[in-house]
Amino acid sequence: MLKKSQASLEFLTTYAWALLSILVTLGALYYFGIFDFGKFLPEKCIFTSQMECLAFVMNEDNIRIKLVNNLGETINVEVKTVTDNSESPLSCTGELPTNSEWLSGDEWDLSLTGCSGGGYISKERTEAKITLEYFAVDTPSHPTHTVTGRLQGRVK
Repeated sequence: MLKKSQASLEFLTTYAWALLSILVTLGALYYFGIFDFGKFLPEKCIFTSQMECLAFVMNEDNIRIKLVNNLGETINVEVKTVTDNSESPLSCTGELPTNSEWLSGDEWDLSLTGCSGGGYISKERTEAKITLEYFAVDTPSHPTHTVTGRLQGRVK
């Protein structure tokens, strides 16, 4: 009876070593980023149809976005903010273009510099929410409107 129990114990030990080696291999692959499927996801720039996003780049310390005014009228952008859902939110600085009147159908390059905080880390995937407040130049009372867009991509 002792020989049968020794054979069963050796059998189970062999499978335990095999299972342990598989787990160590999977752990090493995960550690080195083989299972990081975020790098295969596409980069997205999502704005409303009134302000179409043509392209964007997220670098270590700045975000550049190319937008098109599809509102059908000239607008004046007053305020822009950048944030994300982190505990210490993403923040960027940057000046609005010197000519703040944005003609209908024109492209506008928005450059946000000094980006830091939140999940804004080099070579990592992040999401940024961009809010623009504007008013129509031809409207007499200048009521303010808000447009929010979202960027998803890897910081270069």
